[in-house]
Formats: sequence, C-alpha cells, structure tokens
Amino acid sequence: MTSLTHLVSRANQAIEVNPPAANIDIHLTSHGSNWLWALFSVFSLFAVVHAFVYGFTSSEKKSLKKTLLVIPLFINAVMAYTYFTYASNLGWTSTPTEFQHVTTSEDLDVRQIFYVKWVGYFLTWPLVLTIIEVTTQSTDFFEEGDILTKFFSLFSRLFAKILATEVFVIGLLIGALIESTYKWGYFTFSVTAQLFAEIYIFVNVMTAWRQSTQKLGLILVLCQLVIWILYPIAWGLSEGGNKIQPDSEAAFYGVLDFFTFFFIPVGLTWLAINNVDEEFFSKVWHLQLRKNTTSPAPDAEKDFGETPRHSGDTAVAPVGVPTDEQ
Repeated sequence: MTSLTHLVSRANQAIEVNPPAANIDIHLTSHGSNWLWALFSVFSLFAVVHAFVYGFTSSEKKSLKKTLLVIPLFINAVMAYTYFTYASNLGWTSTPTEFQHVTTSEDLDVRQIFYVKWVGYFLTWPLVLTIIEVTTQSTDFFEEGDILTKFFSLFSRLFAKILATEVFVIGLLIGALIESTYKWGYFTFSVTAQLFAEIYIFVNVMTAWRQSTQKLGLILVLCQLVIWILYPIAWGLSEGGNKIQPDSEAAFYGVLDFFTFFFIPVGLTWLAINNVDEEFFSKVWHLQLRKNTTSPAPDAEKDFGETPRHSGDTAVAPVGVPTDEQ
C-alpha cells in the first residue's frame, strides 16, 4: 500500500518539471494540476470520439449533420490543448496583486496568471454561440422567402454576439494582467459586453420558445446563460480580488468549463442533429435556387422580328420581290 501511494503521488510531476518562477508565491500546486489533467482527459476523449463520428458520417446524405459535428469536435480539441498546457503549469505569466488576501509570504505578493485559458476561450466561444444560435432559431427561417437574405440576417446576429463575447474574454484577460485598480475598468467593459450578448440570446430564446416544440435545447441555453454569469465571479475571486488560491481557481473555472464547453454544446449539437430535417432543408434550398435560375431575363421578351434602321435609310426588298418603284 505504501509503494502504491508513493507511485500515485509521483505520477504527476508537472509542477516539478515546469516549476513556477522563484518570485511567485501564489501559484498552482500538484493538487490543482491533478484536477486539470482529469479535465484534459475528458476533453481529449470526446474530441477523439467526435473525430471518429465525423469521419464515418456520410457527406452526401447527411451534409448538414456532418457540418454540425464540427462544433463539438473543434471545441473539445481546443479545450484539450488548453487544459494540457494549463495542467502542465505552462502558458502563464506573473502579476503583482492589488489585494493581499492569500499571500503566503510577507515579502512576496505575486500571483501566477494563466493566460492560456483565455486564449482557449477566445477560440471556442464563437462555436458555442453558433450552436446556441442554431438552437434558438425560429421556424420562420425555413419558410418561403429569400434564403440568401435570411442567411445574412442570421450571420449579422451571430456576428454581433461573437464580437461582444470576444470583448468579454479580452477584457478579463487584460484586467488580470494589470496590477493597479484600473483592472476593474476592464472588468466593467467585459461585463457590459457579456450582458449585451446574454440579453440578445435571452430574447431569441423567448421568441423560439413560443414557436418551437423542442424545449430541451432551449432549457440548456438558459442554463448556459446562468453559468456564464459565474465567470466574472470566478475572475473577481481569483485574478481580480486575489481571494482564492490558484488551485481553487482551477477548480472553479474547471467546473464552469465542463458545462460551458463540453456538456451543453455537445448536448445542443446532438439535439440539433436529431431534430434537423436534412431532406426538408435540401428541398427548400433547391427550391430557392430553382426560383433564381428559372426567372426570365429582363431582355428575354424583346421582339427581334424587325431589324431597326436609321432615319433616312432606304428599305431594300428581298430578292425576287417587286418594289413599288417597279
């Protein structure tokens, strides 16, 4: 039993191999690293699973469903890379703290800041918003009308949410790297952008709720909005307010990331795959293309029976036909 305990305790040597700088007294330990490795395993496993499912899905008969599978595949892959770096005690910098709440030394007050997770958020949040947009779209998108116009309308709404969310991510990252109290200014910018995106999504959910018969996906979106609110709280307790240790920070963010980037997007994707009508979408799309290609050209009805002539030209009769002068 003693040898087994020793083996387990020596299994994770990330902190020993990649130790923090000597001037950092508030840093990740092996306990936090172990938790991060567990999340890395979850993200990597399901990235591989979705890669196999994507590879064996027919692109001819199920092109739309195969496109949707890209979302969980990319999200899980990026978060696996992110958590591999995070658990290995890499992808960080150091910043002197504004508040001295968890300092372990009287002389040092420098906290380890992991910017790698914010890079992961920057890359994966747009895809989370994409599957949320697919879930909250009302049925009027597939009704008769100009599909191209509706597509650009959908893109513009999605782009506004993505832009606001990227401001949210960048604001918290910049604030975490600032020592002075000005970091809370970036925190305010970030939360403002977050509220804009959340209100926008909530309005879409309420609109879709009155028209959709599939309520489970909309409930998951509402749960995502509640979880999203906890991210600024986690930031305020860790990088912002220095109230909790980096190990507790890893646990807090890890639970939020599990639901935000694994459980909810995977659930929404498979609900969308099960509910999407591939044949109906194909018919609507081809119907729209047929309408555009069969419409008569503006000059199609012109009468070319007579050749126009200029003023003063003499009409020449065909050969063998007598003229008035003869």
